[in-house]
Amino acid sequence: MSIADQSVLSLVVVLSQTNDRLVVWHVNVGRGMGLSRLSGAWVVDAGDGETVERLTGGYRRLWCDEGGGGGGDVVDLAGTVAAVEAEVEAVDGVFTRHQETLAGKLIRPVWPEMVHPAAARQPRHDVDPEVRPVLAMAWGLAGLADAWAEFESLRVARPFLVEHGGRTPRALPVRVR
Repeated sequence: MSIADQSVLSLVVVLSQTNDRLVVWHVNVGRGMGLSRLSGAWVVDAGDGETVERLTGGYRRLWCDEGGGGGGDVVDLAGTVAAVEAEVEAVDGVFTRHQETLAGKLIRPVWPEMVHPAAARQPRHDVDPEVRPVLAMAWGLAGLADAWAEFESLRVARPFLVEHGGRTPRALPVRVR
């Protein structure tokens, strides 16, 4: 898949390597397309460079374990969550300032809760132990992307908030290191 395709899909590849096996999960963190954000999962031989490159090449990578990271843009999960929280706070501030200029009071939106992907729900206990951390992180990242999409829907529905971020919903602000 090309970089152009990646920008349309806004994929993050969640990874973990155990011994000679690499667990790979693709997560769409862009606009919701009416499909599951979890868009593909594989367990492959870590030594199969061609397959690994085909599944991960050109994508942002989120490693579930400290040992991962070779090559590509590695997602800074703490930085991503901080960027999301800062943006929600900034938009809420714009809302507050706008509300103060009006005689009547606007009803403040209930911004969605942004749950750190590492604190998200855990997969069932019958999931293969090698797959479990990747599945949990993929679910968590998908949940954060869903909450962000809900936030963006609330933002673009209010004309006075459109100036802060544009008229179209933005993809999750993924930070890389």
